[in-house]
Amino acid sequence: MVKLQLKEINERCRRDPAEFVAECEQGYQDTIHAVAEMVCASHAERPIVLLNGPSSSGKTTTARCLRDEMERMGVHSHAISMDDYYQTRGSYPMPLDEEGNIDLESPLCMDLPMLSKHLTALAEGEEIQVPQYDFAQRRRTELTQSIRLKKDEVAVIEGIHALNDVIMRPLEDRAVGVYMAVGTQVVVNEHFQLAPHKLRFVRRAIRDRNFRDAPIAETISLWRSVRRGEKLYIHPYVPHAARIINTYLPYEDCILMNQLRELADSHLTEMQDAGLEDIVRALDLFEPLTDYSLLPEHTIMHEFIG
Repeated sequence: MVKLQLKEINERCRRDPAEFVAECEQGYQDTIHAVAEMVCASHAERPIVLLNGPSSSGKTTTARCLRDEMERMGVHSHAISMDDYYQTRGSYPMPLDEEGNIDLESPLCMDLPMLSKHLTALAEGEEIQVPQYDFAQRRRTELTQSIRLKKDEVAVIEGIHALNDVIMRPLEDRAVGVYMAVGTQVVVNEHFQLAPHKLRFVRRAIRDRNFRDAPIAETISLWRSVRRGEKLYIHPYVPHAARIINTYLPYEDCILMNQLRELADSHLTEMQDAGLEDIVRALDLFEPLTDYSLLPEHTIMHEFIG
């Protein structure tokens, strides 16, 4: 885990924000380049790329950047979203958590056996019909997309259950697993650190407000369930990953934390009750970065702030 000192973050942001942003973004791109090289080097033997990560880990942007980088290296990719393998609501017994609530984080909500079968077929050069899921209707549609891998092509699958044993075991020698996460802890002082999962909450709260029309109260109320799902359904399979990408940008909370402060003002008690008291304490601690023109076009930050 990377540890960053808040004092240093604030100093860099005050002294030269343009240089700070550029350095952070270059570090992220260097990591993407290294992972793309790894995938391309073995793509003939391992044409399936499985991208996994918890909520707000930056999977969407990282998947796109990785695909673009592989394209520059001469390897074309087909994107497959695990979301299209959700089962039609009501067509299967809904999994429940310990309190009897519907467990939407469970892999049982997905047709993982179908996905596993499809990926095995792709790796063997066969054509598959990828389903399409209608989230508004919560059902699988009749529409499908045909995919067959040609020479110098790979299939890139992104989703929270991509490294699950149901997927990985049949593809042990045909797939590359990549795990994405916030792998950074921000150290305020020797008695106060912001853990990676709490930094992800900040990302999620801003993203949900900007892109999912979800008020912060809803994000807070769901957080314990999200964390439960991560511990049960994601963390056990991290060892399947051949590479781990730390998607945290050291400057990001100079933007996100200060945006969150405005949203959270009337929800501080709920945040404390949800185990997010560290975030409440940190709302005023980050130097503001307000010049968004410094952000590059393809930064992961656009996944959260737009």
